[in-house]
Amino acid sequence: MRGIIFVKEPMIHEINKSKLTITKDNAPVLTYCYGDAESPPYFHPLYSPNGQVVTEGEYAQGQYPPGICFTLGTVNGEQLDPNTLTRERDPSNAEDSGDFTIVTTWNTSEPLLIETCTTAVYPPQTEVQVLDITISLYAPTTSLEFAGNIGLGCRTVEMEYRKAADANGRIGELAVNGNRSVWGTLSGVTATEQSVVGVGIFPHPTNGETTFLAEDASLGYLFAQAVPFKVNVGVTRTLKYRVLAYIGDLFTVDVWKYHQDYIG
Repeated sequence: MRGIIFVKEPMIHEINKSKLTITKDNAPVLTYCYGDAESPPYFHPLYSPNGQVVTEGEYAQGQYPPGICFTLGTVNGEQLDPNTLTRERDPSNAEDSGDFTIVTTWNTSEPLLIETCTTAVYPPQTEVQVLDITISLYAPTTSLEFAGNIGLGCRTVEMEYRKAADANGRIGELAVNGNRSVWGTLSGVTATEQSVVGVGIFPHPTNGETTFLAEDASLGYLFAQAVPFKVNVGVTRTLKYRVLAYIGDLFTVDVWKYHQDYIG
């Protein structure tokens, strides 16, 4: 809500070489998977405050990335080769803060791109679970042009009566898909638990204009696509997003108020 303060409280990190799991009072909040070089890092499972899983899937070629996932699109007209990357967790974040940072360095003969993903995980609230995700893209040796599917996407758990919606009042896949908006959301009734939940993506205004791509079939997908941009040598481009996993749907949760809180 406007003016609401999400207070940081201690949460527990469980860390191995490929995953980081966060719990609060023994209840799961999320898992972040970052150990597979063939796959972009992703959040799955992500839970709503009532314990419902809202994300779906493992990584498979030819499918949408699983869970909540940032993708780079093309860099200088090509897909980056995963065989050139190194990825590690920054150990400087306190393990009970709810914050963590993953650094991916893409190399050719020299470092090409340093991609830093920093996530702030807030304790679950009554109706919402909030993540703030910051992606920093640094070009150390050559200018880089980003295009295509660059942005933050969400592949969601199987739901009934699922509907995509956006900030412009458009409802349904055909209305939302391919249009620019300041936020987008998917909500519905989970097929197994019959719980009404939703996921929203709020791109920060400093990102520039965002086009939302949506599918609201039983396994839905929502993607916040950034416009193409260039990062000059020695410069960092930052993209910021808030992800909202909520209990209810567009008619019971005031998504606009949570968005105004984020940008205000």
